[in-house]
Amino acid sequence: MTFWVLFGLLCASLPVWFMMVSALYKCLASNHPEKYRLMGEPGLIKNNHPGSGLRLMKFIFTREDRPLNDSRVSRLTSFMLVLSICYLAVFLFLVIAVLLVSPGARGS
Repeated sequence: MTFWVLFGLLCASLPVWFMMVSALYKCLASNHPEKYRLMGEPGLIKNNHPGSGLRLMKFIFTREDRPLNDSRVSRLTSFMLVLSICYLAVFLFLVIAVLLVSPGARGS
């Protein structure tokens, strides 16, 4: 039961993540075009490749938003940082739980 609740929570958080990424990219493009260009002018679909994702995570985890002095960008990245850490923790918990549960107990 707990597995499915946590799995549902992970699935539900994905659209929220994509909306926040889109909002962050739009805010950077309109208010901080130089930083947006340095990040490779990424988007959710256009110009989205693994390097863009890594630059986004670096931007979030190293708090590169602080020198921009933009409260909206800072709020977004702070929430995205917390969400990504929580997502990773729940994901790892589920992976470990699946690996440790005996095969006979998985069906119940």
